[in-house]
Amino acid sequence: AIYFIFSRRGCDRAVQDLGTYSFLTKEEQESVRIRLDEFANSNPEAVRDGIHAEALLRGIASHHAGVLPAWKELIEELFQQSLIKIVFATETLAAGINMPARSTVISSLSKRTDQGHRLLLGSEFLQMAGRAGRRGLDTQGYVVTMQSRFEGVKEAGNLATSSPEPLM
Repeated sequence: AIYFIFSRRGCDRAVQDLGTYSFLTKEEQESVRIRLDEFANSNPEAVRDGIHAEALLRGIASHHAGVLPAWKELIEELFQQSLIKIVFATETLAAGINMPARSTVISSLSKRTDQGHRLLLGSEFLQMAGRAGRRGLDTQGYVVTMQSRFEGVKEAGNLATSSPEPLM
């Protein structure tokens, strides 16, 4: 799954919040360990602190603009090999890279901008939701939206059925 959170700090905190929970089998952990060791030998400056490296060994990662490109590439590679089971990411992951998932989770139907807090645009929602379902692997994808006291079923339904905004 890709779990969209609209803050870098929130993505990193979500990794920590999972504690010691692991999504990987022993064999998968060993595959990640081998790849992580190879990566560390060739890119020692790009390895994130112990919390994030240890989380990879449990199938968990954080992907956002504050992460070095080489580390992001490692996460994307492991995710595409189904060795990362959940990626906490900002919405920038939804655009531009080939990283579809069986499921996406959208943590909030609104976000902070330079102009204040606002609901997601239809195209923003569709871009994130569109990551659900892996071509050739899944017959369908799943999108989960989180409800808050400010946003609920009505807003989710409106976004899910909205048309994308025209390109400028």
